[in-house]
Amino acid sequence: MPTRNALYNLSATGETMPDSKQLQSFVSSLYRGGAQIPADQFKPWALQQLRTLIPFDAAIFGTGNMSRGKFHNATVFGLKDGFTDTLEETAPLNPLYGAITANMGSAIRIVDVLDDKTYYQSEIYNRCFKRYGVERILSSAHADIRTGLYTLLSLYRFDRDNDFTESEKNTHEALSFHLVEAYSHVFFLHLTRPKAQSQERYAAVVDVEGVLYEAQSSFAEVLEQKFQGCKNGRLPFSVREGTFILEGGKLRVQISPLGDLFMVEIWDEGPLEQLTVREREVVNAVCRGLSDKEIANDIGLAAPTVSSHLYHCLLYTSPSPRDLSTS
Repeated sequence: MPTRNALYNLSATGETMPDSKQLQSFVSSLYRGGAQIPADQFKPWALQQLRTLIPFDAAIFGTGNMSRGKFHNATVFGLKDGFTDTLEETAPLNPLYGAITANMGSAIRIVDVLDDKTYYQSEIYNRCFKRYGVERILSSAHADIRTGLYTLLSLYRFDRDNDFTESEKNTHEALSFHLVEAYSHVFFLHLTRPKAQSQERYAAVVDVEGVLYEAQSSFAEVLEQKFQGCKNGRLPFSVREGTFILEGGKLRVQISPLGDLFMVEIWDEGPLEQLTVREREVVNAVCRGLSDKEIANDIGLAAPTVSSHLYHCLLYTSPSPRDLSTS
């Protein structure tokens, strides 16, 4: 008989459920442990961790754009090939899809939508789930209306007599948000980790048409401030490789290839980026602790020219260039 201090506690219905410490440990492992997992392996790894709290036979963890109604990428666990395509094709027949999209963030079981007799005689069961041995379903969806991105997390069981319980439903609802947020965190952490930037940058991944595939919440916030957001889940500017300036010269954008997609980084114009290449060389030399004379010898300039560059730097910034080098 579990006690209040046991690994699992009793819910109001008498079901065992993880205690708060175990849930906190799971969430912590997603953000901290997940940072050590390659981004392309995070979803399978996270599903295995979730399986220790909510046993399941199969699952799908997929992300897509609401304007297209299809997954950009989906991790499928424990199911035969073709499941994702079948799920997308039969979405109009799926009452669970309508329920979770109308109640974003809420965990919903198929039994919450259809009674067993209706479900097992339904077209969605016979055309989709029966083909893959899925008998019981527990799902939730999360969406960011600023970017048009949504994420589906569905857990499946193959035993009709082993439905998901209310406590498992509550656990799914409590943890699914963190699974979605941790994946985004890890994805961009690995993508931007090799770079050291003077200004904080916000990133997203898009296709050639500017449709968002992944986006940091801070990226969406900046676009909300500068351009009133992303219309239909698309960038408010065209996709072209290189670095350029938008919004009256106050916002810099860098777009670089990422396989068949593109990495987009945006950041506010900083003092260093208003300087010429030569002026930045002078500032970098100041950062190394060199005097004006040493800078002149180091980069091959006359001492008066170094002084002129430093004076020009001062025009762009209120602190001195030597203070600027530490910003």
